[in-house]
Amino acid sequence: MRRRYAITETPLSPRDYDVPVGWWGWNWEPPIPMSITEIVRAGNMDARTAALCGMALEAHGSMLIAAEHPHSGKTTTLTALLDYLPIATRRVFIRGWSETFDYLKQARPDETILLANELSSHLPVYLWGPNAVRVFETLRDGYALGSTLHADSAEEAVTQLTGELAVDPSDLARVHLLMTMRIYATSRGGHTRRVVSLHRLGPAPHGVAMTPLVTHDAKEDAHEHQRDAEAMLLADLRDETPEMAAAELERRAASLDSLMRLGTFDIPEVRAALAAGRGERVPISLRGDPVNG
Repeated sequence: MRRRYAITETPLSPRDYDVPVGWWGWNWEPPIPMSITEIVRAGNMDARTAALCGMALEAHGSMLIAAEHPHSGKTTTLTALLDYLPIATRRVFIRGWSETFDYLKQARPDETILLANELSSHLPVYLWGPNAVRVFETLRDGYALGSTLHADSAEEAVTQLTGELAVDPSDLARVHLLMTMRIYATSRGGHTRRVVSLHRLGPAPHGVAMTPLVTHDAKEDAHEHQRDAEAMLLADLRDETPEMAAAELERRAASLDSLMRLGTFDIPEVRAALAAGRGERVPISLRGDPVNG
């Protein structure tokens, strides 16, 4: 029998949008949040990939993380990368099927990131259908977006969003980064997760351009980088030369490696270190925090 959900749309206040309702999905045991250094230590990605994604989000970039299977680390990774956001960045947690778009009257686009826990029709708290299409349309106003979806490759993710969901390709092209992850069973009965690709999205004459930035070499279990393309992305986002962007990316990656050598893995400590690198201090209570929200 098909489930039916009663969807109630009521006006949403700024405080409502601070609450990450259902951010981790509806699990009997929600995942344990991880810091970005824990994720790098686990081998899910290397320090350069983490620094690249973090710098993009810090510069008001948008990012989607795709993986075919549940528990692949999509939401855990996105949550950890949010620690790169400047303290002043407003986090608006989208309310899925019951979204009212009141944030359009409450938030400044250039200082706001829209956060949707998942792009799918599986649960009412997830974002899909006309509401999802409209969220992508609001990127034209200058909002940033962070979300996840189920797809096994960048090509599959783009096809799903522009085909099945019918997002206008020009709107999807406003998303800067598309990451793909996979989960693998290990010989010891556990699981390991890896970022298998990272692409820059952009406009194309007949769809969405996908420029490879990072790929995973499964044989060597290592990540390979297109350094010139990475520098160009950051240069565009940060309004600086590719040379300056490349140098800063090297510094940020080295900083993550240093944090790991020093044993800095707890989320509060990592947040404080990342904020210090931006010349900021983390407040006692962080507005819109999916870890403690």
